Amino acid sequence: MKVTPTRCVALIKPDSVEDKTSGGIILPDTVKERQQSAIDRGILIATGEGFFEDYRGPKPKIGDRVIYGRYSGSLITITDEDGKRVEHRLCNDDNIVAIIEG
Repeated sequence: MKVTPTRCVALIKPDSVEDKTSGGIILPDTVKERQQSAIDRGILIATGEGFFEDYRGPKPKIGDRVIYGRYSGSLITITDEDGKRVEHRLCNDDNIVAIIEG
């Protein structure tokens, strides 16, 4: 499935959540789902035509790692080319608060 954002919307692939703790305890699906919805960092996958149009500072580009407002936008599930279901977030450009470098 292909998702193309419109206007000033960004498609972000959030960082993934670990399946187990550092001590080796396997996390139940409910805990992983809750942690995934709270992630606030990810990779910018696609943008709409009006993305950061009126902003004068540094603008994130496709492929940049970004920080966005926690719980902002909508979580959607996209099936990738391997048939795997992957969570993504659609949010407005003003919800992106920083570009992660390095």
